Amino acid sequence: MTLTSLPLLAALILLAGCLAHGTVGVGAASGMGVALSSYGDFLHSGPDAAYRNNRDGLQAFLRGDYATARTRFDATLEQHPGNPDAVFYLGLTLMFLDEREQGFAVLATYREPFKTRVAQEVSWWTDYCRKRPDMSPETIRQTLVRARAEGLATERRERWERRRGL
Repeated sequence: MTLTSLPLLAALILLAGCLAHGTVGVGAASGMGVALSSYGDFLHSGPDAAYRNNRDGLQAFLRGDYATARTRFDATLEQHPGNPDAVFYLGLTLMFLDEREQGFAVLATYREPFKTRVAQEVSWWTDYCRKRPDMSPETIRQTLVRARAEGLATERRERWERRRGL
């Protein structure tokens, strides 16, 4: 095995772990990590305490333990007001707790510093879902997680194009 194939092997191992076990996480104090799940949910890293609370909250959310998830995301927001991951997943958690309007109100406060495209996508799709009372919490989650991921992908693509002068 050559040294150049090691990054590809590492990526395949992470992907396999994500598909087989549901979650893969990387990151901590460096601010360079991300946690992923096979559902498409993800967390940005940030301050250690916020990242750990959000990771634990997301794991509880994915298990269907919404009361614990709410507690974890609330704890993050007490220490780190406006934390994008905590705001996003607290809003979704509230919907699964049958507090739909409160969930939409929380999602309406979602901001992503330095990632305006992500915030725009989440805002637009939050408004769309709010107008659709027939949407289940799971459909809303899938819609907003996809919108957030697409906003992030667009943000990265646009940044890359600016660097290349396109």
